Amino acid sequence: MKKIFTCLLVCVLSLSLVGCSSSKNNDDILRFFDAFHHTLDAKSAHVSGSLDMKNNKNTSKIKVDAALIQENKIQLALRLGLESNENTANDFIDFYIKDGKTYLKNQGTTSQSVASKIGIEDGKRLSSIDPFLNYSDEELESFFTASSRKGNTYSFTIDPDQLSQLFDNLGSANVSEANLEATLSKKHITHLKLYAKGTMSVSSKKTNTFEFTLNVQIKDFNQVKEVTYPNDLDSY
Repeated sequence: MKKIFTCLLVCVLSLSLVGCSSSKNNDDILRFFDAFHHTLDAKSAHVSGSLDMKNNKNTSKIKVDAALIQENKIQLALRLGLESNENTANDFIDFYIKDGKTYLKNQGTTSQSVASKIGIEDGKRLSSIDPFLNYSDEELESFFTASSRKGNTYSFTIDPDQLSQLFDNLGSANVSEANLEATLSKKHITHLKLYAKGTMSVSSKKTNTFEFTLNVQIKDFNQVKEVTYPNDLDSY
């Protein structure tokens, strides 16, 4: 009787563990990464969103607005606004790419350089610097530990160790929790939300906590016809 009871108990516990375990759909994972690459490869798009950050006791938000064309040479106008505690700077950073050059304006200070210094070559799109471009299907699948889908919205639990290495392969970043939500339409990402928290080693004696949420909307795929630049761009 004890043996029968023990066997029944083991079966019940096993079924409970299976029911509680995380599952993932590898087809959904590969579909997301395919859409990620297609999004970076779009001829043009408009991107808006925000990055909310917590670092120890400090909180801040970066607002993002960008127009991108990359049919021949990349044309980009990126504007970042910053809210930090009670301070607001709507023109915190302006960044532009035009005719193979980069232009930066940070709170009145301007500078310019060449796009190749940040890995952007003539005739290439942002998809050429896709961090997952050379991953095998198995490596992409292992990046997530769980997944679910509701309509065109996909939710993923990210392997924190792999994200830590992606953030910093020197080992100073330690992600404890991360998840991703993305809405796909016609092989493009129209909405992406990334959440992560963990710690960052500043020195051997100091470690900072961090938590952030990146929320991005992408629209007007292949429909943006012109990027607007400031008139004084050449003087940067």
